Amino acid sequence: DFQQQMSTASSLTFILACIIYWQAREIGLALNRNNPEKDGVNVSLLSHISPIGWDNVLLYGEHVLNPDMVQ
Repeated sequence: DFQQQMSTASSLTFILACIIYWQAREIGLALNRNNPEKDGVNVSLLSHISPIGWDNVLLYGEHVLNPDMVQ
C-alpha cells in the first residue's frame, strides 16, 4: 500500500544519505592522514571530488558484518 511505499522510499533516502556522509568523512580522513602536497596531490582538484558518487558501494547481495573488524 501507499504507506509501505513511503516507508521504503524513506529508508532508501536514509541509506543514500548515510553513504554520502560516510564517503565525505572518508575523503576528509584521507586528506587529514596524509600530506597532499608532500604526496604530490594537486589540491586544486579537490573541488571536483564528490561524495555523491558511490560506484564503490555494493547495495545488492548479502552483507555480513564482522563485529571484530569494526573500529
